Amino acid sequence: MNPVRLHRAYPALLLTGCLLMSGCAANTADLMQGTSGLAGALPGGDGRALAAYKAEFNANALAGMDTLMLRTDEVWRRDNRTELARLYSDKATLLTPDGKLLTGGEAVREYVSAQLPTMATLDTWRDEFGASGIMTFMYGRYDADSNEPSGDNKGIHLTIAMRDRFNWQIRSKVYLSFDGAGVPTAPELLTGDPLPVSPDSIRAAFGVRALNGQNDRAEWQVNSYFAVNSFISAWQYAWNNDEFDDAVAMMAPGVVVRFPYDIPAVGKTNAAYSLQRLLPAVGDVTMSILDFDMSERLSFCLGTYTLNAGGQELTGYYMAVIGIQDEGPELRSLVFSGAGANEGSTEGSLDFH
Repeated sequence: MNPVRLHRAYPALLLTGCLLMSGCAANTADLMQGTSGLAGALPGGDGRALAAYKAEFNANALAGMDTLMLRTDEVWRRDNRTELARLYSDKATLLTPDGKLLTGGEAVREYVSAQLPTMATLDTWRDEFGASGIMTFMYGRYDADSNEPSGDNKGIHLTIAMRDRFNWQIRSKVYLSFDGAGVPTAPELLTGDPLPVSPDSIRAAFGVRALNGQNDRAEWQVNSYFAVNSFISAWQYAWNNDEFDDAVAMMAPGVVVRFPYDIPAVGKTNAAYSLQRLLPAVGDVTMSILDFDMSERLSFCLGTYTLNAGGQELTGYYMAVIGIQDEGPELRSLVFSGAGANEGSTEGSLDFH
């Protein structure tokens, strides 16, 4: 283990969601915003103490994420099924290197347990990181060494973790295999389990009273979901109308992306170049949401997509990480499977310009 290694569309709803998601005055969401928010609530505060607190928060979250990756390495390297029991959240979703989507902690743990005898090591690197409240995300490379001659595979991963009391657990993880045995030819997309996210499915997790709109925390999550859903819709609108500048404006400076038919790109400049090469060559994209969660100013969604490209229809999964700034939402990471990573169609080719 080596861990070190708004858009013009839907402005009112996006703004409403942003305001709701930043409604608490003294929480770690405000700590992520320089001298705004909590600094104003501290008499005599000039922001320097807040900056130190913010640095400590990020350091603690990063240390927790690295510990989680070390625990993951322990499971794979030593076949440690005891540690496996607390590695994944009960709500975990996992896109495996061979393109299968698993839902629920029990299903994920069963899959990993079955894979352990065949896998010698699974090394994961951290190339990008972000945190807010009890949620973190990590983007980087992975390298899986199999005990079977044809089982090795490598690629990139995007990992969402959430803290359960004092421990971090994997909430959702996507492996995209670019090289080796993990690449399938035509994965069957999972669209019915879990059911697509809806306001009532979010409320249901908070109890019966929440279904009647009587739980503020549930309503906060519902409004956050609406904001994320609108952001994804705005992204699709920019893509489908070839509005390149608008799509780039939705990206964070340190965004990490992997678009179909292209290699991963880190940073806004590289992401913009990747998108610019892709947009003239492909048609419309549609994106659904199967899984969603959030904490303060950070959220993620995982779902299916369909892309019309060069006379062929490409289908697969995607995961997006969206951060909320005072100015509105921004794309922190977006990875698509397909065409070289968990590909659903390999026929034909695109003419990039």
